[in-house]
Amino acid sequence: MENILEILSNYLEADPEDLECFYDDSMELIRGAATHKNIEFDGYFRERWEISADTVFEFDEEYFENKDRRDLYVFLSALVDKDIYSYLEYAWPFTQNEKLTEVIIKDKIQQLKEKGVRF
Repeated sequence: MENILEILSNYLEADPEDLECFYDDSMELIRGAATHKNIEFDGYFRERWEISADTVFEFDEEYFENKDRRDLYVFLSALVDKDIYSYLEYAWPFTQNEKLTEVIIKDKIQQLKEKGVRF
């Protein structure tokens, strides 16, 4: 996962006009990096993955079809892992027109929780 910043840069270069697609692709890539690091909250990832290991579907794909849940996971991961934070910090200004801060991340987490997003 060392080349995440390079991949993010390639995403942006591929279509610099489609920032919505860049955001989604970036958040998926960052989510993948966080799950690769086994970052979990409330036991959500490991426990649910172990349960789903006996089933036919792939847990990551189905569970994170909900973009709000994916984003909540990325934001929470960014608060506990400096690499995840740096990936998000790189992508954020291109789509949000502001420099990422911890306050912004905490506000986004709060907004998602107020919407009822849960693991």
